Amino acid sequence: MRVAVNYLGRKGGGMVYAYEMTKGLVDNGCDVYAIVPEGIENLSMWKELKLKELILVKTYTDRVSFVWSSFRFVFFDLWKLKKHFKDIPIDVCYVPMLQPWTSLLNSVFRKSKRITTLHDPKKHEGCSWLRTALKDIATKGSDQLIILSDTFREFTVNYFGVEDHRIHTIPHGVFDYYEKMAVYNIEPMKAQTNFLFFGRIEPYKGLQLLVEAYARLVQEGHDISLRIAGSGDLGEIHDLLSELKSVKIDNRYIPDEEVYQYFEGDRVVAVLPYFSATQSGVIPIAMQAGSQIIATDTGGLREQTCDGKYAILCAPTVNALYEAMKHVASHYEQYADMRSSAERYVHTLSWNVLAQKLIQVFSD
Repeated sequence: MRVAVNYLGRKGGGMVYAYEMTKGLVDNGCDVYAIVPEGIENLSMWKELKLKELILVKTYTDRVSFVWSSFRFVFFDLWKLKKHFKDIPIDVCYVPMLQPWTSLLNSVFRKSKRITTLHDPKKHEGCSWLRTALKDIATKGSDQLIILSDTFREFTVNYFGVEDHRIHTIPHGVFDYYEKMAVYNIEPMKAQTNFLFFGRIEPYKGLQLLVEAYARLVQEGHDISLRIAGSGDLGEIHDLLSELKSVKIDNRYIPDEEVYQYFEGDRVVAVLPYFSATQSGVIPIAMQAGSQIIATDTGGLREQTCDGKYAILCAPTVNALYEAMKHVASHYEQYADMRSSAERYVHTLSWNVLAQKLIQVFSD
């Protein structure tokens, strides 16, 4: 089976997902032609895959370059790609994660079946209307959709007007990618319980809830710490954080090789205080590293943690989060079996197995 992988993101969890799923396709015998940005951060790893061909395209780095880069892509790069693939029969064009140019690149493969992994059926707060519109066009133009959580099946059917039989659920895989390349250059937190918020800081991720809950625990005298690692605007909570003890803020984009170290260490508790979510790439990383997980019971997080079997779930409120954090800080060892079970479970989500499920969708 000849597969063209259409992925135009440069960094982040989507980049890792695209690489791992592509590797799974190659390992399962597919002839893969991968089209990725020349500035993708893990380019060296793509070059090591046994691809039929790796094609690099120029993309954009910010809003300003998006405009002129889009003109170049439409009037020059697409013409070259159409000419290149004119005599290469592609069976499937696979999109591991949507990007604003996805539908443009899909046009190169009009005669191929188009399969898209839809990471976020519901658009998060702060996502621009243009990005949303462009991604919706690519979604509606797909022959089959992959969702990460069955929780959003009905919404996907209704919002995108896609028949139920064209939607398939394949869960998020384990990101052992981060462990393999891990470097250790941060000073570990040394409290009795060390809470962690990891990921880009965006309104829907509810960092405000976590900080307010943490402040209450600090006032009660618990031996705790909080580390926030990720880029984004801290906004109004910056002043509150500056008043709290044992807080470390790494307000920057975290390179891939630095990710895993945040989840390892003594009594690390990864907290996901999200208001909404499909699934989270943070959860499998935390499971693999043996971190305790506290997550809000929203979106697909319950499904991802097997109805709370592998994480402490609570409502997305300050009080509920405070109670969950207080209990794990006071009774950490009670959750040892949960952490061990989560670590075993996440290794069943190998990319090789998930790629086999994806190939079955290709064949349907």
